[in-house]
Amino acid sequence: MKIGEILKTAELKTLEAELLLGFVMRKSREWVIANPDFDAPDSIKDLIKRRASGEPLAYIVGKKEFYGREFTVNPSVLIPRPSTEGLIDLTLEFIKNPEDEVRKVDRGVVCFSKKLGDSSGVQDLRQGSGQAIVDVGTGSGCIAITLALENPDLKIIAIDISEDALEVAKKNSESHNAQVEFRKGNLMEPLNDLSEPFILVSNPPYIPDSEELMKDVKDYEPSNALFGGEDGMDVLNELMRQAKANPLCTGVIIECREEHANLFVTD
Repeated sequence: MKIGEILKTAELKTLEAELLLGFVMRKSREWVIANPDFDAPDSIKDLIKRRASGEPLAYIVGKKEFYGREFTVNPSVLIPRPSTEGLIDLTLEFIKNPEDEVRKVDRGVVCFSKKLGDSSGVQDLRQGSGQAIVDVGTGSGCIAITLALENPDLKIIAIDISEDALEVAKKNSESHNAQVEFRKGNLMEPLNDLSEPFILVSNPPYIPDSEELMKDVKDYEPSNALFGGEDGMDVLNELMRQAKANPLCTGVIIECREEHANLFVTD
């Protein structure tokens, strides 16, 4: 079947069909658009069926762009979203100028920054004196790796409770030649031996358990990285409790719902 025929008959958004064709044919989307009379392999039919059934495009092609870079993804990790790019921006700004802030990054979703304890640790971090940024719940590693690449002077530690997720993150770190230290464990528990000040960055699960999600999210992405209890705050509350209790934690930057952030920034 010709490329043009597939694009006309596939029950997908045109962009998705173009990307699937480019993936299976190892060509750019621009090439696909410019060559409608070229024969496509039969395997494209299976890929189109998978996407039409709800499987996320990123899992089918095994990659997703985040902050201008390509990251490997699979069902062990959340698919990086544009809203989380706002978490990167706020973190980089917090390092330069540590201030409490709530910033909208999507509909009903914000990133907030909050100074904790002695914020002189953030000043030291900005001066490159060896302090760390800790990414809790790293998943694909897109946050930790991006921060490492955007500011190579930073010491980055990435934590996840899932061994499968850490394997994906390590693969991404290697492909981008990023200097990130990976640790397995729950929330901040793997930091017990850390002796220098740090700021905590996280995109934790914050969706209420009863909330209905789109099929491609609900049926395919890891639920333990999405849902945060009855009100979505189970992990958030514990993460903030641990951060405030740790004398070395000088600040947090977290993605969550707008109503959640207001509770933490104003306390």
